[in-house]
Amino acid sequence: MDSKIIHAVCMGAAVPVIATGVAIIEQERNTIYISKEPRINAIAQREFYIDSILNRGDRYCVEQIRMKHVVLYRLCDVLTSHDLLRSIQNVSITEQVIVFL
Repeated sequence: MDSKIIHAVCMGAAVPVIATGVAIIEQERNTIYISKEPRINAIAQREFYIDSILNRGDRYCVEQIRMKHVVLYRLCDVLTSHDLLRSIQNVSITEQVIVFL
């Protein structure tokens, strides 16, 4: 085959591929992306919830976990002193007991 014909055939095949690539890039560039909402601070939210239970008054505390906060703290002390429960990285002993209750 003549080199001019080979060159023309290659160019004829390359042009649609390049045009398709440009079209895909333009479509991606014009796509509107919805940004993610900021993540909530789950640890702070859990701590706020626990504090709201314990500091809202004895009646509310009894309604939520069926014991006064003084009794809850004593239970946590007993569980800790007997090595039955330990704080882990993100969950305090008090939170673990409240979740269990």
